[in-house]
Amino acid sequence: MRFSAAPLKELPPGTRWLAVSFFAGWMAKLLFGYGFLAHFALVPDLFLGRFWLWQGFSYIFIHSGFWHFLFNTFMLWMLGRIVEPEMGTGKFLLYFFGCGAAAALLTAAVQPGSAIPVIGASGAIYALLGAFAFMHPGVTVYVYFLFPMSARMMAFLLGAVEFVMTIAHTNSSISSITHLGGLAAGLLWLWGERRWRQGPAAAEFFSPASLWPGASGADKPSPAAAEKAEVDRLLEKISQKGQASLSRSEIALLDGYSKRKGGRA
Repeated sequence: MRFSAAPLKELPPGTRWLAVSFFAGWMAKLLFGYGFLAHFALVPDLFLGRFWLWQGFSYIFIHSGFWHFLFNTFMLWMLGRIVEPEMGTGKFLLYFFGCGAAAALLTAAVQPGSAIPVIGASGAIYALLGAFAFMHPGVTVYVYFLFPMSARMMAFLLGAVEFVMTIAHTNSSISSITHLGGLAAGLLWLWGERRWRQGPAAAEFFSPASLWPGASGADKPSPAAAEKAEVDRLLEKISQKGQASLSRSEIALLDGYSKRKGGRA
């Protein structure tokens, strides 16, 4: 499955709104400085000690510098245009802020009493990475544009790296626990939602055989069978929600399948 770039004007509404909000938060930090951070960054001592709970959401929009802002906005652009159409805008925003808040809660719980402000959308962005991996686990991605692996493997690898960085207690200015919290919250959210709908079959995403085919002794489905199963899923989706519920990548998959498999009248 291929995902092509999308111009800014064609981005889904929720993703566009978040990108503009990132810019506004970055500019506000430049204009108002530390006083702004004290109120709207995630300061664990204030978040838990004084119950300044809005910080669990407001910290997402603030970035430390141009490159921090640019990288998170780029990742939002890359992931939001894929994840939002499949979730729907309302659920997408609820998921984004819910996972961002969960990442903030974990960060404050691990660092209680800290007066060091934590800022940035990375926790929520990691949740979008988790959503992409959960929705398209077999898609090949290039980590750092160099190393090919499945999206599922990427999610587990990033989670392992952030976990090691968290327990290593490095002096890095990057809050690895926030990244880990966002990724874990996103995967657990979607897994719990799928398990509620499908039962024990939802556990497949976390099984060893899903990461290393053949580990369970089962035969790997053929590409043709996997494609047919995906087409059947999309047709069922159309019958339930209409064609407007399909993303551009899903429509392209159906078009390609019909051209290769369809006959002529």
